[in-house]
Amino acid sequence: MPKAPTIEQLLQNGSAEWNRLRKTGKVPTEHTGATFTQLFSANADLSGLGLVGSEWERCDLSKVNFRDTDLSNAYFHGGRLQDCDFRGANLEGVTFEKLKLLRCDFTGAKGLDEADFDDVDMDRVTGLDGEEAPPPPPPPVQGITAFTREQREKVMGPASLLSPSTELPQAPESELPPFKPQDNPGQLFFRALKRLGTPPLWVLDVPGLRPLLPTRLPPGSSLETLYREAVKTRLENKKPAADPGAVERSQRSLRMGSKDSNLAAMYLREVGVVPSFRFSAAKVLKDALREELAVDDLTGSVDPRTTGALLELRLPQEVVEHTHEVRRRLAATQLYTALLEAGFNPDNNWEEALESAEPAIELANLATSEDRQALLEGFQVFSALPEEARLRRLAYLAEALGHLELIGRLPEGMEPAWLSGPETRECHDREMTYVQSLRADDIPRKVPALAKAELGVPEGEVPEESDDDLFVHLRCDVCGKEKLIVQSPAEE
Repeated sequence: MPKAPTIEQLLQNGSAEWNRLRKTGKVPTEHTGATFTQLFSANADLSGLGLVGSEWERCDLSKVNFRDTDLSNAYFHGGRLQDCDFRGANLEGVTFEKLKLLRCDFTGAKGLDEADFDDVDMDRVTGLDGEEAPPPPPPPVQGITAFTREQREKVMGPASLLSPSTELPQAPESELPPFKPQDNPGQLFFRALKRLGTPPLWVLDVPGLRPLLPTRLPPGSSLETLYREAVKTRLENKKPAADPGAVERSQRSLRMGSKDSNLAAMYLREVGVVPSFRFSAAKVLKDALREELAVDDLTGSVDPRTTGALLELRLPQEVVEHTHEVRRRLAATQLYTALLEAGFNPDNNWEEALESAEPAIELANLATSEDRQALLEGFQVFSALPEEARLRRLAYLAEALGHLELIGRLPEGMEPAWLSGPETRECHDREMTYVQSLRADDIPRKVPALAKAELGVPEGEVPEESDDDLFVHLRCDVCGKEKLIVQSPAEE
């Protein structure tokens, strides 16, 4: 039988999972000698456990419940303990060394006289001198973390923004923006866009988020302008009209694999014209996506017109692998946007707000795992950007992630890995339509006549020495002509 996971492993998986197992009685209560190294945990329920002789090395614990826990001879070294509850815990022989204790409660703890506090930075710690527990704080205003109001007011400025000559009172604390990391990117984007005023033109690049629309677009004949005009028309519940000249330019751009292939594909989609070329634009689109993801920036943007073109042209090969990175960047951008919306910035206690909400902790872990320094550095870079640039990153990443997730659902074989050479696949001035990919064993059953005509393979026989080859079956939509192309691994 496999060994049951230890408490160290369970807590590494997150406090929500631990608390669920604890509530259902699926974890033991005795964990003598457990060792925790660089553990980040918030809201974990460790009350009543036996943690005799446990070691806690450079751990960051927030709102962890040690109530009535046996921590005798435990050793806490480095890290930080914030808002932790040690009431009634057995602390006989425990050592706290070179760490920070912030707002922890030791009221009624046993063995405090024999506990050792060595080089400990204490801030608003209660219960160590035998004093009574303070009265509970008043409940926070709905949606606002109570312990951050002063700093947030300082950052946001007077909520009412009234001039000194008016003798009206300032707006109450309840008017401070709430911290809503649980809201999806579309909700954050919509609220920020309303505050921005006139919608910028680039909002038409993210039609999936249903943005507020610009009132008018500047004249122009570029594919970008024509694409945005078509999107605006569609979002106004009208049917975009295809411009014959623009359609021809778009098809030519796809055939040549030009840099504006993404705009060409998206324009054709908006006006309802089927692209005549698909594979010839694959390289430039995938290279553009890789270039954006190669930038070392936790909230670096990804152009949704590129991912949208990859989806429209059904080009999943080597694209789906980028989904995790885009999801990671979106998580960081979503978290930072929610923090800035609520009045936090890298210079005030945004970490406390982060630890007050499970959705915020989940976004932080997705963005940087447990690397708080990387999370802070990303926040510093993001907050220094102009407001519109921050909003654009959020919207672009959300739209691009939606495209990549849809690409991941495309059936296998939409784009054979080794398919190359557009000149061998064109008929009637367009790419032949991909029908299927075949292995050598499939030839006698599925395309015996075509294999004989194209490759000279006798009907009913398997092509010789072709075990690793891929046979690509293509058909012209105009004349019905079919081809069978052999692609070998060496050509990849």
